Amino acid sequence: MISLKTQDWQLDNIDTVIFDKDGTFIDLHYFWGKMTELRVAEILKRYNLPKDNFQELCLRLGYDINSGKMLSDGITALYSRAIIIQIFCKDLKDFRVDISEKELEEIFDYVNTIFYKEMVKYTKPINSAVEFIKKLRKTDVKIGIVTSDSKESTELTLKHFDWENLFDIVIGRESTKETKESGIPVKLALEQLNACSENTIMIGDAPMDYIAAQNAGVEKTILVATGQINKNDLLKTSDYVLDSLKEICIS
Repeated sequence: MISLKTQDWQLDNIDTVIFDKDGTFIDLHYFWGKMTELRVAEILKRYNLPKDNFQELCLRLGYDINSGKMLSDGITALYSRAIIIQIFCKDLKDFRVDISEKELEEIFDYVNTIFYKEMVKYTKPINSAVEFIKKLRKTDVKIGIVTSDSKESTELTLKHFDWENLFDIVIGRESTKETKESGIPVKLALEQLNACSENTIMIGDAPMDYIAAQNAGVEKTILVATGQINKNDLLKTSDYVLDSLKEICIS
């Protein structure tokens, strides 16, 4: 077992670490910004909407094209894919688009097939996080990923950066019918890793990661301000918040 220590706190008796992906060790602004643009462009095309709706629809999905940033209070930051589809489906009615959740999900899936072909162009590592994961790999802890992105996308990312050996398992949105917030994906990760919640920590960049861990019985979650949400806001959710994972010492 290991301990994780910063100047403010220390977590002991850890043998399993579960990571979120986007915003935690992958730059989510670049990745999800492009995905959002492609989704909106496809909707404009299919429903013959004016191009001047592009910016507003991106904002409804939580992406500001002017700043190139995902919004901290946008739906992509706050919710899993199924809930995003529910909300955005209702938003589209403001633009006189009568679309079902099933139809919108089909559009999202279609865009995914396009995006995955060039995904590596839009995927940037958060280097401090990757270095931390490499240090963890040198210990005897078990390491997993639980993400709202697809398992396919995640595994393509790991293969591209030659990170396949850094993680023991990957749980994506298709690994279970339940949302990440339910805690079921984290429980599935624990089962596959043969790990117990008492000796596990979750590392993510958003309250969703904390909620997912809590619902799986994982009491301690480290939140890092490398995603869409700043440190002060993250401190409202967890006692263990960092600007960067390089602040952690492993012993």
